[in-house]
Amino acid sequence: MGRVLRARLSRALVGAALALPVPLVGGEWPDPSVIFEAGGGYTAVTTSNGWAPTFRILQSNDLSSWRITGSVFRRPPRWAKTDFWAPEVTRLRNGYAVFYSALPRRRRGSWYCLGVATAPAANGPYRDRGRPLRCNRYGSIDPFPVRDENGVLHLLWKEDGNEFRRPTPIYAQQLSEDGMQLLGRPLELIRNTEEWEQSVLEAPSVIRRNNMFYLFYSANSCCGRPCAYAVGVARSPTLIGPWEKYPGNPILRSGNGWRCPGHASITPDSGGGFNAFFHAYRAGEGFLAGRQLLSEGVSFGPDGWPRIGAGVPPSPRPGARSTAFSDSFSGRRPAPEWEWLNERAPRIRTGSGLRMTAAARTGKRLDAAVLARRVRTARYAATTVVDRSSLRGDALAGIASYRSGFAAIGGSGFEALGAAAGRERLVVWRRSRGGTRVLATVKAPSARFLHVRMTSRGRTVSFQVSRNGRSWRTLGRPVRTPLEETARLALTVGGRVGAGARFTRAGLTESSVP
Repeated sequence: MGRVLRARLSRALVGAALALPVPLVGGEWPDPSVIFEAGGGYTAVTTSNGWAPTFRILQSNDLSSWRITGSVFRRPPRWAKTDFWAPEVTRLRNGYAVFYSALPRRRRGSWYCLGVATAPAANGPYRDRGRPLRCNRYGSIDPFPVRDENGVLHLLWKEDGNEFRRPTPIYAQQLSEDGMQLLGRPLELIRNTEEWEQSVLEAPSVIRRNNMFYLFYSANSCCGRPCAYAVGVARSPTLIGPWEKYPGNPILRSGNGWRCPGHASITPDSGGGFNAFFHAYRAGEGFLAGRQLLSEGVSFGPDGWPRIGAGVPPSPRPGARSTAFSDSFSGRRPAPEWEWLNERAPRIRTGSGLRMTAAARTGKRLDAAVLARRVRTARYAATTVVDRSSLRGDALAGIASYRSGFAAIGGSGFEALGAAAGRERLVVWRRSRGGTRVLATVKAPSARFLHVRMTSRGRTVSFQVSRNGRSWRTLGRPVRTPLEETARLALTVGGRVGAGARFTRAGLTESSVP
């Protein structure tokens, strides 16, 4: 290829990269793992925490338009309870594997465990190993499979020592060719030793270039308001090391309207180069839009060390698919964007509206059944229509803003803010670490169908009700949401054991998009 043609191709690739939306996908998609295959495009999986279907699968041919094509699990494996973190998808033998971490149901002195599921195709169907691949006292997370300089398969992971005020080493251990068994003993590669890394080093992603291995990692606090996440790199001629950290770390840090970028997945592209896929918070959204999926090119300097873009995430650009929607639930199944809490899966039926029934074990809580969707902005208006004739006794059905992270699953960390309609009353309720509190109660209008609307303006949320969807009555006062980050829109049913309700429609409009 001539010099002029290479220059033109380079400019064309740069132009194509600049046309990509930032973020790539609307809503929260943290801890990405992305693979590229000629003829098959890009496949991505991300952390799902406690939401099901577990580990949604995204696919794209051009990095601009993404669609949900399935999930690794529709129901979680029996051994795993919740907090499904950091999946890593890879080509393995004649099929595919997804390595992941989760909290086990039977702790027995263990913290997070590693699991693996395999499939004949990148989008499934996946079958879990049926038991953890590895468990230990201090937890194992962020698995990453890679071959050493001799072609021997290994699995890297982080020991979750920061939860126990311990260091956070990255280990490597030989892995069987089918991905089902760890062999030999683990060997430490690197750990948190630099000032900028603080108490956390995690999320390994390894590539090999010119007979040199490069280990990209994330360090410092990942999440929430005190986050200081960033990406560093180390290199070694052999997988086991010794590893040399780049003196100029971190190579990706906050900037351009984004905060705390990290958990980079370094993926070969069709041109022989590499792309970095990572998550970051959008500054100005108060963290409520969660960790969003971004991408930037990887280059190598004259010193042989890699760079990710200009060292900060690319500036926000429009083009990502909106999370606005209007759903009358007319299909045989809910739209793929809808998800539920894997520890409280409701019974769902669609076709003539949505019929949602809470499992009896969830009791009388106001949100005994939850069906939720990601949102890409904290400024929106969401509405649902409740068929009050479907309610029995003290049952309530409505709409809520829901915490998407692992703290949403029961316990003291659960957070939500919502409004719900019953046969006799309408309530505005709030759940935070102090428990559930009813903020306002009014008599329900006599209409069979009630429109319940939630308007979010960042941290301020208000609720309205209408008989016809045109004339609205305010419910209580505007409320400051207890959610600190990562809000989802949710439909809720509760108020009595086994509560059920029918929703005829739900929708959301966005008023501000990053």
